[in-house]
Amino acid sequence: MNEAIKQSLRQAQEMIRSGDLNGASEILEPLKQTYPELTDVAQLWCAMMMRAGRSGEVLPYAAKIFSLAEGDLQKARWAQMMGTACFQSLELETACHHYMTALNHLMALTKSGKVPADQKSRTVKESTENIFLSGRAEQLLWETCAALAANGIHAFPFAGTLLGIVRHGHLLAFDKDLDIAVWMENWDDCCALLEKMGWQRTPMSFNYRNYRDYVHSEIGITLDLCGLQLNKANRIIGGFSLPGYPDEYQRVSIFPKFDLIPKDTPYGTVWFPNSPETILTAFYGNWRTPNPYWDTVVSAVNLEKFTLLVRCFAYYRLIQRWLSGELVRAWSYAHQIVLKDPDDVISLRSRQWLERALTRLNQAIPEWPSNRSQKRVYTRMVADLFHVGHVNFLREAKALGTHLTVFVVSDQRVQENKGKHPVMSQSERAAVVSACKYVDAVVTEGPLYATPAFMLQQGYDLYTFACSSEKERQEKYKLCAELPASMIKEIDYTDGISTTDLLTRITIQDRNVS
Repeated sequence: MNEAIKQSLRQAQEMIRSGDLNGASEILEPLKQTYPELTDVAQLWCAMMMRAGRSGEVLPYAAKIFSLAEGDLQKARWAQMMGTACFQSLELETACHHYMTALNHLMALTKSGKVPADQKSRTVKESTENIFLSGRAEQLLWETCAALAANGIHAFPFAGTLLGIVRHGHLLAFDKDLDIAVWMENWDDCCALLEKMGWQRTPMSFNYRNYRDYVHSEIGITLDLCGLQLNKANRIIGGFSLPGYPDEYQRVSIFPKFDLIPKDTPYGTVWFPNSPETILTAFYGNWRTPNPYWDTVVSAVNLEKFTLLVRCFAYYRLIQRWLSGELVRAWSYAHQIVLKDPDDVISLRSRQWLERALTRLNQAIPEWPSNRSQKRVYTRMVADLFHVGHVNFLREAKALGTHLTVFVVSDQRVQENKGKHPVMSQSERAAVVSACKYVDAVVTEGPLYATPAFMLQQGYDLYTFACSSEKERQEKYKLCAELPASMIKEIDYTDGISTTDLLTRITIQDRNVS
């Protein structure tokens, strides 16, 4: 590649960074026509198109370059490009497929004894002023919240901003943005007022209903606005909401109820949580312990589910860090994915190969901070003829906390409830359940009703169950009727499989054989 092409690419790259996509296009389109298979041209053109929201045009071109690419490193880069193009087009399952392809190539690269060059070593021009250290960012925070409060909008510091104020008495010095939350009933008014105050809405890959990014027109600091609301179960939820898409396309975080109280600042009266520690514990776990590897989207303790959307975010960031040679940060993402989903084999293998690479480079494998407080989950089940429905239930139950205890009910109780003896005895059922990797403890004695006193005495935080019918739901809610709603969680029932179904299959098969 000659110097003229290099200069053109540098110019186009700077235009993309500054948002001048039309100018970048005038440079890159002719280069793409002349050198369609030149990697540097292809990468920058794809980046420009995705920045412009035209990811659909990227995929076929990236697929062509992937087919021509040689070596695991280039294969990984272009597999990631295809995954990201699908991700931005909300083709999440296809995106995961391409991301896994990229991870397989990165593992193969690591197995061969190679790792991408560490791009952190590049010289970066630092700003002359850290506005988070100078106090300018905090001043802008209070000015913004005070102006919103004066207009009847209950907006308040949230996430990392709240963490810094509570833990240190000031904003985090290494923070990159301001975080505030607002109730969804004030969402439209809040957004309109922010724009009147000099906050400019920035383009995002997805049109979330309850999340927006703003940048201040004068200072250039970013503001993340999160919308909170009560769900049908009367619990406060936030995260990323994509209207019209199924659950796997959402990122739902759950918070305990809290109230807002007035707080006086040098810049006016603002709204502030009356119990910020409660919010921080739900979000961060052990929030008093700094975690250098924290990622708000992936790491949050209070995620309702590790959905396909969150998985795509996690895969993208894992691969991006790995490709940049930031092996420790890459390890942290692989580790977090495994914590959220122990069945994610490719992330488990990625973590193992990253550990080998770090050891080979004489770098310490990081110790993941204990940012997740213990949350003990309790459930009761029959577990007769243990099947995939039971496995699904236990997987979901364990994901609700850090420790799962299963009460395997007695043969007598099964007889009383169902009018027939189980096929397997209680001891047999307990042995099978205890062998499941999601189960931490099995008990064979317990009360019929889960009361607050019992939960407190045993140290359980959550009671959970699944129901195959409305009748069963009513019966199971009776068993925990004294518990507050915050301690109860119903898990979706796996349709198409049950102990009764298995017995029917066995009967039919026996008849066919005979």
